Amino acid sequence: MQIKDLINEFDFHDSNVIELIHEKNNIKMKIDLCMWKQKGYKESDNELKEIFLEFNSVENYIWDGEKKETDIDYDTILEMSYNNGVIKFILFDDAISVLSFKCSMVKIF
Repeated sequence: MQIKDLINEFDFHDSNVIELIHEKNNIKMKIDLCMWKQKGYKESDNELKEIFLEFNSVENYIWDGEKKETDIDYDTILEMSYNNGVIKFILFDDAISVLSFKCSMVKIF
């Protein structure tokens, strides 16, 4: 799936990043997605759903935060944007962390 389609299809605000793994040019993220923020949500549906995102062919990986990306544990997604081929996550736990990288495709599991 193209990243622009991912951002148009899902609302990631207030969802939690449970795990982030960056190896070479791949990024894997485990996210507790807030289903109640998604289009088509019904009150009888589960409020959260664990999903996995896998980004391949990642370039220009930048982590800017007080803690290490390996220390992520239920960090809240405040913002997720995609401009000029660069995806950017603004996360909050005890402090703000910013993750950005260049990528065009993502797999969802």
